[in-house]
Amino acid sequence: MGGGTQTHARPRPPLTPPRLPPGPASPGPWQLIRCQANFAGYLDACMRRHGPLFTLRMPPFEAFVAATEPRDVETILLDTTTRFEPGAASAILEPLVGPASLILSAGPQHMHQRRLLLPAFHGKLAERWEQQIAEIAARHLARLPLSAPIPLREPMREIALDAICRILFGGDEPATYRALRDEVARGLDPRIVVLLWFPTLWRRHGRLNPARPHQRRRAHIHGLVHELIARRRADATHAERDDVLSVLVAARDEHGEPLSDGEIRDLLLGLLMAGHETTANALTWAFERLSRTPHARERLAEEVRAGGTAYVDAVVSETLRTRPSVIDAVRTATSEIELSGYAIPPGTVVSAMLTAMHRRPDLWPDPLAFRPERFLDGRPPPYSYMPFGGGVRHCIGASLSLVEMRAVLRTAVGMLDIAPAPNREERMRLTGITLTPSRGGRVVLARR
Repeated sequence: MGGGTQTHARPRPPLTPPRLPPGPASPGPWQLIRCQANFAGYLDACMRRHGPLFTLRMPPFEAFVAATEPRDVETILLDTTTRFEPGAASAILEPLVGPASLILSAGPQHMHQRRLLLPAFHGKLAERWEQQIAEIAARHLARLPLSAPIPLREPMREIALDAICRILFGGDEPATYRALRDEVARGLDPRIVVLLWFPTLWRRHGRLNPARPHQRRRAHIHGLVHELIARRRADATHAERDDVLSVLVAARDEHGEPLSDGEIRDLLLGLLMAGHETTANALTWAFERLSRTPHARERLAEEVRAGGTAYVDAVVSETLRTRPSVIDAVRTATSEIELSGYAIPPGTVVSAMLTAMHRRPDLWPDPLAFRPERFLDGRPPPYSYMPFGGGVRHCIGASLSLVEMRAVLRTAVGMLDIAPAPNREERMRLTGITLTPSRGGRVVLARR
């Protein structure tokens, strides 16, 4: 494959005294604005000027080191348990997902939670969920307007949210989670970005606090989740079900004790928030990229008609390379570490900047081109392709996300022709912790 012939092995330079690598000198708020407006372009500029390891300074962090060298990414991802504190740098998400969420938990608690969730996210995922996801997708896609530019981000969010709710809460009584689904969808508006980057607003009170509407919505969502938990605990058949809520209600710790309602709530909300927004963005980008890449679009349609799967998977992989769902993996160093010859002092926030690494021309020839064929011949160099992070904190829902993307793409290509909207291609805009198309992923659809 295109990136497989390259090597990232380089002589290690002498270790410098503890200090941070160079980086942009502009004020932190301006760096944040640049990232939100053109995230990948700003990172590319930083790499060209400062090299594969550089320091950014933007709220809420005083400084953090961004690593794009595969061997540095390997250090950050694999040494988590001994040299890094995994959850501290992700604490900006706590107001949304709760302190017991898998996203924020660390150490033994994190591994315990992963073991509890494995039965729901492993095994024959495609057999269990792909057809149901395809039916959800077909229902939503059939309602889309044709022959005029349409932004796909909201329709993809609706599909992804319906799919993750079905998987989390079960499908025999969809009315039991419809209110929660609608409340989550209604609450994700652009203002949430400010609250994520300035989390202390969530803990303040007063009529003028901009977080006040979101505080009320969060309390309402918590109430809806607790109602669902109570219903499932009262269901004598919950041990026979395979939805995530039933798995968590049936779970027992090493002392035989059930999980508390608060821990189940936080685990569910973490999976709900992360599991639909990232997949929806990836699907939106897949359609936007296909609309502007005729050879890939035509080859995908041919394979779907023939019942194949290899090129569908390659399209998914290339979408996640060029537009990753997980922009980076953030850790806090607990001891001095070496990254590209720099001795990084303890207490430093470090980022395995996956988005930028996926765009390095020495690892991926013609990196900005959308070429799914890269993934048909061999494997990429180790730690050069990490769309779902890695190590002990590898995204537990990665397999499910891949199943969902494959099901939605196959369904859509079987129903619709996809053409580009009459605009230039869309930039990646940083929205919260995800990369969204600057104009919502506009395409033109036509019925087959």
